[in-house]
Amino acid sequence: MSLAGTDAAAASGFAPSFGDIPTMGVHWINRTRMQDAAQTDAPDHLLFARIGGRDSLVGVAYAFRGPVDANMPKLFESPLATWHDHPGLGGGSGNTLHMLHVWFVPSPYGPFAGNNFLLPFLTAGRALPNPCWLQSASDVSRFELVATLVDMLHRRADSTAATNDRSGRRGRLGAVGARRGVATMLDELATRVAPQLAAMDTASRAGDRAAWERQADNLVTSLRPGERRLVEGVRDRLKGIQSSTAGQRRRGRQ
Repeated sequence: MSLAGTDAAAASGFAPSFGDIPTMGVHWINRTRMQDAAQTDAPDHLLFARIGGRDSLVGVAYAFRGPVDANMPKLFESPLATWHDHPGLGGGSGNTLHMLHVWFVPSPYGPFAGNNFLLPFLTAGRALPNPCWLQSASDVSRFELVATLVDMLHRRADSTAATNDRSGRRGRLGAVGARRGVATMLDELATRVAPQLAAMDTASRAGDRAAWERQADNLVTSLRPGERRLVEGVRDRLKGIQSSTAGQRRRGRQ
């Protein structure tokens, strides 16, 4: 059975959890499969994101709970296929949740990355910047900030459209935009940065790295202090979701 749609996923024992995470989509989890660490022949999670008006399967994930030093199954012949873990989801008793993502859509940090910062561009219907343009730490920082802002503005637009829709459908706006002051800020910001975002789309389609970076720099520098703090805070929370046991230990030694 194909699991490319949410109806088929539900019929096969998967159910949505965690909500719509901007750089991951919605995790549809088969909890029965996840309880069995020995079952590594098929994924426990399906990752769906709304692209072009429909829920699309953008990736999968393999997961199991166990000790931090558990032996990781080798599922793919690639040095990039490294597992990460979520200590806060280990269920107690010193366990952690081990996970391996596999992306079916472009991913700037490889097909097995935890976060996919190209996903906001896909869900917003925008042209994808070339991941090969990310050559330095400053390139990565600017790209992630822009990707986070793209997602926030798209969710705000979706929320407004849903509010005006008499069918009463709920929008996809995350909690960050639920406060009136934040919503007003995003509405004003969307109008102000629209020219830069449109120019970035044109540059991405043309493969013009210099033009994309110029417009991205213009966008970032145009952010007011409060706007930048808001976007950076959301970005940092997204990256914090992937805060592994090893990462927490490294920070504790600093």
